[in-house]
Amino acid sequence: MSGQAGAGRDDYDLERRFQDLIALVDGRLHLEPVALPGELAEPRSFLKILRARHMNWRAAGYHKIFGMRFDVRLPALSQMNFIVYPDTSYDTPVFLFFCLLTGRKLIAHVNVNCPFTDEAYVDKWVGPLCAVRDRYPSFECDDRYPEWMLKWRTPAGIYGMFTRERFDDFMRCGFEYLRVYLDLAAANRPEPDPERLAAIGRRREQFVTDIRTQDKAQGMMAKMIGAETARRIFYEVTT
Repeated sequence: MSGQAGAGRDDYDLERRFQDLIALVDGRLHLEPVALPGELAEPRSFLKILRARHMNWRAAGYHKIFGMRFDVRLPALSQMNFIVYPDTSYDTPVFLFFCLLTGRKLIAHVNVNCPFTDEAYVDKWVGPLCAVRDRYPSFECDDRYPEWMLKWRTPAGIYGMFTRERFDDFMRCGFEYLRVYLDLAAANRPEPDPERLAAIGRRREQFVTDIRTQDKAQGMMAKMIGAETARRIFYEVTT
């Protein structure tokens, strides 16, 4: 039930949650898996400390859907990342869902990255997510968005470090966000205005460039799987 802090706090099975997420999206969008080179789909790490899996799918009306799961032995880490890239002929925002579990902490991020910030657009795409979030105990925390992410922040965005006991709250809220997003996207129609289409394309290009050049996760991965493989994953799979 929404809003019960800590409910299900002993269930930290991130793989199960990830598979549930993929099943939810597949049931709505009928995902078509995209074959990836083995060295990118499941890269080998130095000393076998990392088990990583990277996935891409296609779906009607979407440019790319990206999924990632990794587990690190030492220190013990478990992470999932999921990004939905709509086709740029629509004004549908990008959807991001990220979760990293450490031995004691949860690092969480869920948001929609919007091509427009006018009031009508925000009311349509962000307002319903804020209504979902407000049914949960506060996700406010002292952590701040990295500088490069500030331009993508929305009132519905959740970002920060929490105790592991907030894992269930965060996952349930993120799944509700995803259902609302998919409902809105299903009702959306291609954008007819050439100027707005051009703006959507520019905004998407900026977001992709930011992930490729600013996201520090690429450097972390490079230490475990090599810089060239990490770079290829960010350029060919993540974006």
